[in-house]
Amino acid sequence: MRKYFLLIALFATAVMMSGCGLKETPPEQGISTLPPANVTCGEFALYLDPVLGSGYECETVPESSGSDIPMDIFTYPAHTELTLQDYPLSDTQSPAKVYIYPVERFRELLPDVIPQRISDLETLLSGGTGSSRELPFLPPLPLRQTFFAHETILSFGEGSGVRFITDYNESSHPLSNRTIFYTFQGLTDDGRYWVAVTLPISSTVLPDNVDFPPPPEDFTFEEWFQNYGSYVRDVKEELEAQAPDSFFPTLGILDGLIESITIGS
Repeated sequence: MRKYFLLIALFATAVMMSGCGLKETPPEQGISTLPPANVTCGEFALYLDPVLGSGYECETVPESSGSDIPMDIFTYPAHTELTLQDYPLSDTQSPAKVYIYPVERFRELLPDVIPQRISDLETLLSGGTGSSRELPFLPPLPLRQTFFAHETILSFGEGSGVRFITDYNESSHPLSNRTIFYTFQGLTDDGRYWVAVTLPISSTVLPDNVDFPPPPEDFTFEEWFQNYGSYVRDVKEELEAQAPDSFFPTLGILDGLIESITIGS
């Protein structure tokens, strides 16, 4: 019991973000087998597998800038958001959404944030490693990227990006199926749009939900916190060992949504 609780502790910044190159899905041979798009939202279209929802909401979100609250999450350009309805997982931390951001305006609004993320993503896509221990992610969050797993380069109609499973955390909260999610972060080949996708995902190696407990008897908060990095590394290794079709929804179905995205001119 003592060993178990020692493993659950505060977020270690050096949470095992390896510098390995990203895997890349092999190109399809011959004609693409992707189903035709059945969803159109603003400037983009995609195929929504019935497993992932029965409908969607398409919204043009107006620009937000000059907020009295100095946080990046309140600053963004006018962009398109698609929300999946009746997604098979509920009560999750992340929404089932697709975001299409105009890069140039986002760069102007957040010059200290967006250019570096663009550079990091372009470096990853060219086979290099990023400038931080996190993979590039939008929209900006006021949390830390706890880990990433199953990172792989995917291509879509007009560009490419990286997909991975991750978690964002502000403390030493235990990882669960409520907090982890699948994400894709990509750029169109012409550099005009950033495509961000967040989709809840679950694994049998994680509990459905875990509330942050107080330290057990005879343990201090310091002991609880200082081993959190080891706990996260163990979870990452367990998730990495899982087959793509062991997740729900499967990585193949989620990847199919990404690969079906097309963006008009």
